[in-house]
Amino acid sequence: MTRKSDLRAAGRIGVFGGTFDPVHYGHLVCAEQLREAVGLDVVLFIPCNRQPHKPGYVPSDPAHRLAMLRAATRRYPAFKVSDMEIRRGGVSYTADTIRDLRGIVGAGPEIWLMLGMDAFLEVHRWKDPEVILAECRFAVAARPGYSRGRYMARAVARSIRRKCRFIEITGLDISSTDIRRRVARGRSIRFLVPRPVEAYVRREGLYS
Repeated sequence: MTRKSDLRAAGRIGVFGGTFDPVHYGHLVCAEQLREAVGLDVVLFIPCNRQPHKPGYVPSDPAHRLAMLRAATRRYPAFKVSDMEIRRGGVSYTADTIRDLRGIVGAGPEIWLMLGMDAFLEVHRWKDPEVILAECRFAVAARPGYSRGRYMARAVARSIRRKCRFIEITGLDISSTDIRRRVARGRSIRFLVPRPVEAYVRREGLYS
């Protein structure tokens, strides 16, 4: 369980949101490499309740997704899991989460939103983008060989460029969608997800 005192004591908190259905090594590698590059004290994995950008997709029960995340991150002290979006219910909006998190941690810690390049370029289209832009710095995962100049020219606004860090990460072509399909077809997901996650999927009969 994530303690409020741990978050308030952190200088830099990374917010890593997603469906995590299931969490896989691509998520974990991205989180660790961004954490190291930016110097984050805590990476807060926050599974959504419902995705605003995928209205037709119904994810697995939140209890399962939380359990898999906790199993995957248990051995890594800097990785924490929060159920704040699930407890809030409804559609999960990043701006609401940032408001709630700032209310918990106070004015001290820096909040770094961890996201991929495609998501970063769409932040200005999200709900209440002014809240996100005012409260967050951005740790943006870039694939090897990306063109910083081209992406920065398309970035949200010139005024936030100083708040962004673009970090080349190891590209792992793993997707939760593919993992679910593999399980449904009776194929192996070993080496795609941590062993505790694989065991949980089998034990609970998920995605079959």
